[in-house]
Amino acid sequence: MPTGQQSVHLVAASVGFLSLILLWLTVVWGTLLRVGWGLTRVRHQTLYGVHQTLTLVGLTLGVVHALAQLAVPAGTVRLVDEWLPFTNGRDPFGIGVGVISLELLISLAVSVLVQRILGYHRWRMLHITAYFAFTLLCAHVLISGSDTRSTLVRAVVAVGWLSVLLLRVATTYRAASVPRRAAERVAARLSGRQVTVNVDPSRCVRFGFCEHEAPEIFQLRGDGRLTYRPAVPARQLDQVIQAARVCPARAIVLSRAATTMVMPAERMESR
Repeated sequence: MPTGQQSVHLVAASVGFLSLILLWLTVVWGTLLRVGWGLTRVRHQTLYGVHQTLTLVGLTLGVVHALAQLAVPAGTVRLVDEWLPFTNGRDPFGIGVGVISLELLISLAVSVLVQRILGYHRWRMLHITAYFAFTLLCAHVLISGSDTRSTLVRAVVAVGWLSVLLLRVATTYRAASVPRRAAERVAARLSGRQVTVNVDPSRCVRFGFCEHEAPEIFQLRGDGRLTYRPAVPARQLDQVIQAARVCPARAIVLSRAATTMVMPAERMESR
């Protein structure tokens, strides 16, 4: 391999591996955020900011890795191969799955801009494709990476992919069972009674998911402030419970309104 071609290949490979590591961290971090990990210790804005930073840097390096292939002297990757999958004549499948993976991940990053329009549930369901995109990314590395011929490198990539898969399975069970059982217990205890709503202002990040689920209770004003009704009638209980479940910052707290008050006994004075 000529010196110039070798230098470009080394830069492209290094950037590609670094992008893979950062995107692996992005998927793992996003999974932990989805189940509320760390929210009791660190502010949600901080955790979410780290997730966004990892995503942007990882995707940027991924794009640099793709464009670096065009700089390889006498290279076989064309500009059309960078955005249209399975068109490369030398390695159509390996490069093709890499293109699909990068395009999916970029689309998911852009979808943050329409979170409120989609609603938290639809947006979260859309983000399930991140695991599929990461799988394609690992396949691209194993198929097209000329530096992944060693058993050690292949094992590291496989372990990274398997860890993401196992973490997804574990958190899916937790996310599906725990909140559902908690909601059923709350609904059973509060059925037919008025509920008091309290939003912790130090944790609320004002994404507006609560307004999407219970618009009659929560309203996100134009100035960014959240207003809500503290007393909720029984007919709107299900909507409020759902709003509390989808709140990514876990800032909504529900409690049962008191039905009986007991006053302390008066001290009788002797005459």
